[in-house]
Amino acid sequence: MNVKPAIGFLTKDGQGSFTDKVAAILQWMTNNPSYPNPVPDLGTVQTAFTAYKVATADASQGGKQNIAVRNARREELTGLMRQLSSYVSATANGDLEVLISSGFPVQKPSRTPIGPLPAPDAPVVVPGPVTGSLKATSTPLYGASSYNWSVALQSEPETDVKTAQTTGARAEFTGLTPGQIYVVCLNAVGTAGVSDWSDGGTLMVV
Repeated sequence: MNVKPAIGFLTKDGQGSFTDKVAAILQWMTNNPSYPNPVPDLGTVQTAFTAYKVATADASQGGKQNIAVRNARREELTGLMRQLSSYVSATANGDLEVLISSGFPVQKPSRTPIGPLPAPDAPVVVPGPVTGSLKATSTPLYGASSYNWSVALQSEPETDVKTAQTTGARAEFTGLTPGQIYVVCLNAVGTAGVSDWSDGGTLMVV
């Protein structure tokens, strides 16, 4: 299956979705070993993103000049994100897991599967970027529209301490207790309903 980044969010009118997705991409690509030499470099993209957010705040006060500046900053940032998506597509080279690790949305296939989805693979759980956090990634399931996540203490596996729903098979959780071992599970939501829960991935949070 030929998988590519989806960049429709770059041209949609909603500011929130655009801003959230750019922020997520910058977060997931920073220090990502699958993408050692981003083009353009992430520092350039971050600078343009910061300028866009400042211009957006100024534009909220009104004024034609402020709005024009915001639009110019968005156009600049959009151009950089298009270049970055091309780099991601070339580097991932059809590997869905590598593509998903970039934070870019994935183009949806044109065919829709029939029948229930299998349980996802047990997630790979790694330390997050800050103390008391973790990241979890599973193999994406064809036909899944979203994923439900559960985080529990290994000592109390039936009691969720964190839950989340994501559109990709990856999630990040913060506010966990260092020194505790956590179990992370997920299920997948498709047209035929919700799959069974995956096996758990475990990690001692630091």
